[in-house]
Amino acid sequence: MAVMTDRGPTRGTDGETEHVSRYLLLKLAQRCNMACTYCYWFRDPSVYTKPTVLTDEAESWLLVRLREHVERYDLDRFMILFHGGEPMLIGKRRFGRLVAGLRALESELGFALKLAITTNGTLVDDEWARIFRQYRIGVTLSIDGDREVHDARRIDHRGAGTYDRVVAALGTLRAAGVEPGVLAVCDPATDPGDLLHLFVEELNVGFDVLVPDANHADQPASIAPYYTRLFDLWYDDYADRKVRIRFLDSIVKGLLGHPSGSESIGYGPVTTTTMLTDGSLEPLDVLRTARFNITKTELNVRSNALMDIQTDPRWREILEASLNLAPACQKCPYFRACGGGHVASRWSAERGFDNPSVYCEDFKKILGHCWDRMAPDLYVETDREQIPLLQA
Repeated sequence: MAVMTDRGPTRGTDGETEHVSRYLLLKLAQRCNMACTYCYWFRDPSVYTKPTVLTDEAESWLLVRLREHVERYDLDRFMILFHGGEPMLIGKRRFGRLVAGLRALESELGFALKLAITTNGTLVDDEWARIFRQYRIGVTLSIDGDREVHDARRIDHRGAGTYDRVVAALGTLRAAGVEPGVLAVCDPATDPGDLLHLFVEELNVGFDVLVPDANHADQPASIAPYYTRLFDLWYDDYADRKVRIRFLDSIVKGLLGHPSGSESIGYGPVTTTTMLTDGSLEPLDVLRTARFNITKTELNVRSNALMDIQTDPRWREILEASLNLAPACQKCPYFRACGGGHVASRWSAERGFDNPSVYCEDFKKILGHCWDRMAPDLYVETDREQIPLLQA
């Protein structure tokens, strides 16, 4: 087996490639206290077959398996992202016990453990904020725009909007010394200028704008007008103000020939492992947008090491799909900058993942527009001078 590490691959005996995992997406809860109109998680009803929150047994076995993993591969770093559903539904006592155990393991083994949580923010209070600060938990809140935009889509089970609660959570976290980031899901019908004004001028937060989850069974609205305008606004003004938008960063990196560092766009392997509340190990969770039980495996931390997921045919199918793109993608000038888009967006019932993204035409327009804006400002530097790229 070829083992992929920061130092490059080493050769084994079975001809397969093992990507040494440094990241785990951990589901602390299978349920949510909200009913967002676009949520991918509940598109697959199999999520209801798992325990509501992380079981004690799964928590104990995770600590065992993480210890084994770090020691076996001599890791100097690892990251766990707490996710859901709504991960804070696990409750303060259980969460505190879990993160205390993880921090104790970090101290004992001497590796750097990054812990982060993505939350809708509605359960944040002073005690939660203190826990996040005490255990050095990075926090990301979901805010889709101003009150009108946010409350149209991010609603609770009574149909009420949640904007005021999540903005209050932002203030509570800051008062405790925790500076959260923000994730927004693109609403193509809105003006990205309003979003920029809210996040930069009013809330003063770091943020990203995610492409809505969709595949070829859906008919998503065009996102090209939104992202081209977002890029123009950022490039003409906000970039000089040191505002970072990860999706745009990924586009710029890809167009300049660098790895994007993102699963959303850009060529590269998809190697995410997800752990569910019963300890089950599965591939990337967003694949649930494709079909019922598509992520199901027979693996569990009770009896399997974290790396055993890489022997699972479903996990390997996703890895292969992320690296072996559809013929149309291989001929595309944006092959590396786009990388076929998010692997989940390529799904169709007829061809599985062997398709360009459902957003293919949008990505061509977005990438072409961004390149046209960037190219006149790029230079080739020699020993003697800088030559404009378009003249080189």
